[in-house]
Amino acid sequence: MKLLALAFIFVLVAGVLVRASQEDKAEVAHVRVRRWGFGCPFNQRACHRHCRSIRRRAGYCAGLLKQTCTCVR
Repeated sequence: MKLLALAFIFVLVAGVLVRASQEDKAEVAHVRVRRWGFGCPFNQRACHRHCRSIRRRAGYCAGLLKQTCTCVR
């Protein structure tokens, strides 16, 4: 009977630990890395098309070495 109680407590503790580790993973935001910013710096037209596709007026490559696609409202 003591062995059964000990096994039951072990299973409960293991369940709590697994649940806690899953909640920690759920809180971490998924980070997506894009190496090329919608065509910038070499294809500014791709940046412009991207901005038009998300209903902006225009788009251009801006920032340090023109690596960031910036959309104009």
